[in-house]
Amino acid sequence: MTENDARQKLIHWAEAQIGTREGANNWNRYAAGMKKLYGWDVQNQPWCDVFVDAGFVECFGLELGMAMTCQFPGCAGAACRYSAQYYKDAGRWFSAPQPGDQIFLYVDGGINHTGIVTGVEGGCVTTMEGNSSDMVARRVYAAQALSIAGYGRPNWTLAADGGKDASAPDVPGAPGAPEEKKANYAPYEYSVKISLLRQGNSGPQVRNLQTLLNAAGFDCGAADGAFGPKTAAALLAFQRAHGLGADGEFGGESFTALWNS
Repeated sequence: MTENDARQKLIHWAEAQIGTREGANNWNRYAAGMKKLYGWDVQNQPWCDVFVDAGFVECFGLELGMAMTCQFPGCAGAACRYSAQYYKDAGRWFSAPQPGDQIFLYVDGGINHTGIVTGVEGGCVTTMEGNSSDMVARRVYAAQALSIAGYGRPNWTLAADGGKDASAPDVPGAPGAPEEKKANYAPYEYSVKISLLRQGNSGPQVRNLQTLLNAAGFDCGAADGAFGPKTAAALLAFQRAHGLGADGEFGGESFTALWNS
C-alpha cells in the first residue's frame, strides 16, 4: 500500500467507530488485547489514547502499529503525555496537522487528551476521539486553538514499505509493566476552560469561536478575532437553533453546544 492508502485505512477505521460508547467504569472494547502493547490491563481506565492505539493495531497489526506510533512492548503509551513524548523523541512532532496525525490536547494543565485527525480544511481540524463525553465522537477545532499541544505524525513509510497488514499475527505478549508505569497513568476529567465572550471582546478565543461558528454553518464573516455585530448575530442564530438562551454571550451551555455540534 502507499502512505496515503495507510492514512486512509486508519481514517476509515476511525470514522466507522463513531458513536461507540463505553460501559460502566470506563469499560471499552478498545482495551481488549492491548496488554500486549502496554504490559498491563488498561481496561476500566480513561481510554482516549487506547482508542488511537487500537486503531493502529486493528489496521496494521501489533508489531507494525507499535513501530508506526513510535512505541514498544511494555511502553507507557496508554497515557497521552508519554505518547506525545515518544513522537517528540523520534523527531515526529509537528505544529501543522495532516490527516492521519495523532492530535494531542491540553486538558487540566497538561497533555491529557488525544485523537485521530481525519480532516484539515478551512482553518479547522476535524478529529475522531475516544473517551469524548464517554463515547467515540467527531470534534472540530480551530487550527490555531490554544488547546492543541501539537501533532504526532505516525511513520506511514513503514506501512508503505510492505509492513504487516491488519491480518498479520500479533507478536507475543510483553511481560508485565512495572508498577511505576501504572502509577503514572493518572485519570483526568475532560474539560476545557474558556472566558465568557461577548460583543466588544477580541483575541484568539474570539477567532476560535468565529472559525467554529462558520464551520457549523453560522456565518460570521472572516475569523478576524474581533467580536463585532456579525459575530453576535451568528452566535444568536446558533443559540436559537439549539434552543439555548439567546443572549449573544458565548460560555456555558453555548460553549458545550458548539463543542458538540
